[in-house]
Amino acid sequence: MNKVCLILLCSLGFITTTAAQTAVCPAGIPTTSSDDEFEVLENGEILHITSNLIFMRCSIGQTWDGTECTGTPEPYTWQNALSTAQSTTYLDNNSWRLPNLKELSVIIESACVRPSINETVFPNTSPDDYWTSTPSLLSEQSAWAVTFTNGSNAVKLRSRSLYVRLVRNNVAD
Repeated sequence: MNKVCLILLCSLGFITTTAAQTAVCPAGIPTTSSDDEFEVLENGEILHITSNLIFMRCSIGQTWDGTECTGTPEPYTWQNALSTAQSTTYLDNNSWRLPNLKELSVIIESACVRPSINETVFPNTSPDDYWTSTPSLLSEQSAWAVTFTNGSNAVKLRSRSLYVRLVRNNVAD
């Protein structure tokens, strides 16, 4: 009986995994995060042109190797995600931060699922939950997360361990 239930859950897509997967993008659905909305910068940074935000191409825990994100994303509690963002220096820049809900939502690709993100721009993104810096107004024990399984967002307990992708403002020198 347990084996049957496990097979059923897997076949229905209820088991999540952090392994890189190829997104499912049904034909006929307009894209919301096309390649031309992004400018590839050096060494694993991406400029989202419309918002003028610079995102790390890889999740925290992964490394940009010049072609793709390698390694496994690391899960963090919300407080640890905020602290990690404050202490991160990448490419001699220490102004990285946890994106708020609106900021992280600009990179969602609504035409795809598992993950709901442009895989050319953000390769090997986990199709799971990512923290935002946006706290819940209804519960001080919760904060908002973006789910790259299907591009939705939800309030999660801050004690849960979710993935992190950092952002910074595009400031001219």
